[in-house]
Amino acid sequence: MKRAEDVMVRIPVLTTDEPMTRARQVLRDDIFREIAVTDPKGRYVGYIDITDALRVTDTKSDILIKGFVRDGATVPPGASLIAVSQVIREKNTDIAVVVDDENHVLGGVLLSEIFPILCTREDLRGTVRDCMENRPPVCHAEDNLGKVYSKMIESGISAFAVIKEKSLIGMLSRRDILNNGRVRKSLESGGKVPVESVMTTPVITIEKDESISAAAELMVGHDLSQLPVVDGDLLVGMIDRHGVLNGLHAKE
Repeated sequence: MKRAEDVMVRIPVLTTDEPMTRARQVLRDDIFREIAVTDPKGRYVGYIDITDALRVTDTKSDILIKGFVRDGATVPPGASLIAVSQVIREKNTDIAVVVDDENHVLGGVLLSEIFPILCTREDLRGTVRDCMENRPPVCHAEDNLGKVYSKMIESGISAFAVIKEKSLIGMLSRRDILNNGRVRKSLESGGKVPVESVMTTPVITIEKDESISAAAELMVGHDLSQLPVVDGDLLVGMIDRHGVLNGLHAKE
């Protein structure tokens, strides 16, 4: 089995005394949802994520990163991927930061990168209903984008299922908002556009009684971080990569 150092990649790193506007720019322009944070001497202290960056909207703000740092997941270079997945689940992050003996950042292991490896090499047991979130965050197709955006910021929700006339018709994520210039422009003007004009479609779903391995296959095949769960035509839950890995029975 590969180790953390085998799949480690370069990740963005900022220091506690840098402005949050800098973090916002990095998260907007890069593929990462999280940024590792070090103290001025280069020692890892935690991370900030997209939700933190979205809370700072003033481009001239002097708010510093140090007020938003969260406790992150760290592993040594020789950690197994099973150990990496465990610490990621414990900290509920998307990245395990690889550090040396002095807590300097060497790189990071992305959940999105090890997820396919673990799902194909390890034993996933149980059904989707066992590991799904039973109350998935939803919004309606006609909802004002600005209001949904505000709810994302306040609650830390990463994505909403979009409903129209009781049917699931799309998804709206934080990454959609950061990456889509048209969406950002709409928000700057008050966000007075319906969610359905910017949501992602079509929606890939899974039935609640399907196996965890089936969910993993869909998520790997379509590069999805989360998957709406349905019972017939009814949305009943949401499962993400962390949920899938809860069904992981390691064979080390």
